[in-house]
Amino acid sequence: MTAASPPAAGPAATGQIASIQALRAVAALLVVFAHAAHETEAIGPRVGLSAIDPSFMQGGIGVDIFFVISGFIMVHSSANLFGQPGAWRIFLARRIARIVPLYWLLTSVLLIGGLFAPKLLNVPMGDWQHILKSYLFIPSLRDGDEIRPVMALGWTLNLEMFFYLLFAGALLLPLRRGMIALALAISGFALAGILLQPMQVQLAFWTQQIILEFLFGCLLALLYRQGVRLPGAIAALMVALGFAGMFRFHGLDAAATVAPALRWGGPAVLIVGGAALYRGAPPRVALLLTGLGNASYSLYLFHPFVLRPLRELWIRLVGGALPLEIYIAVAMIVAALASILLYRWIERPLGGWLRLSSARETSRATGPSPDGSHWREGQEAGHIAS
Repeated sequence: MTAASPPAAGPAATGQIASIQALRAVAALLVVFAHAAHETEAIGPRVGLSAIDPSFMQGGIGVDIFFVISGFIMVHSSANLFGQPGAWRIFLARRIARIVPLYWLLTSVLLIGGLFAPKLLNVPMGDWQHILKSYLFIPSLRDGDEIRPVMALGWTLNLEMFFYLLFAGALLLPLRRGMIALALAISGFALAGILLQPMQVQLAFWTQQIILEFLFGCLLALLYRQGVRLPGAIAALMVALGFAGMFRFHGLDAAATVAPALRWGGPAVLIVGGAALYRGAPPRVALLLTGLGNASYSLYLFHPFVLRPLRELWIRLVGGALPLEIYIAVAMIVAALASILLYRWIERPLGGWLRLSSARETSRATGPSPDGSHWREGQEAGHIAS
């Protein structure tokens, strides 16, 4: 489950929706929190403390939020491409320019590290076919029983790329018909997963119910384009209910028969919908988080590279002197700072010339847009890769 503008530009200058940028930061931090809490399972026994149990909340809610954001932003930023000649090529070029460079770089770093220090890896790297499929965003079995690429977090990008292919196909049609076709395609895949429960690896992966969260975001974007806006009280209530919904309620969740796409996608829709459709100016805290939102793709992909060495440093230098809640807080701060540096020094320069090439192609194909902007670089990627 996602282009970023130079920091000096600011949300207004780039066409960003500040509240959505802030949500990207929050979603990435939720992912980091879940993984940092998991690291305490390794720290606790070695320092004589109890591990932090994060089961009180849905650990993947950050990804759910990212997927809804992705659907929203794809429609929001690409609506002028529907029905245009060559639109699908323009769209895919943008997505590849945004996602591929950093993902390939960090996957390569992980593979090289695994060759020299295989004990640092939780699972084997797999054979050459698994590695190749990881680079090509093709779902593949890892260690025999789990559909994960070499970089485990890349499973969300495998789903994201599949959504992009469906979206690119929808761009062949005018907006209205294209969105109907996209809704039918996504719903059809999810329904096939429920009814047929395919065993073939790629089909099993692509027909997960979670794919519906992209569609939820697309529908929110259509409401946004129609001018639907919410007063502050309603928007705040939606966001509050959404965040409340990400917690697990003992007894209630155990007995619930609600489909996962609704149980966890529902709260994500409330959160994103409340933030995106709020009619007023974004709150100050949202503006403060937009910088980290720009770096959320780096934060999502890079934080495991931070957590593992930080875990070992914590064991050696701190041990059991401080509660492990402090470790989680420190880990989130260090990962956020490292991701901002990675974004500024590597991610943005690495993909900059590719994004510029895509922008020029878009300008030639679509002509001037009403607001004079062709390539909404700061808002163009909705999910983690934004």
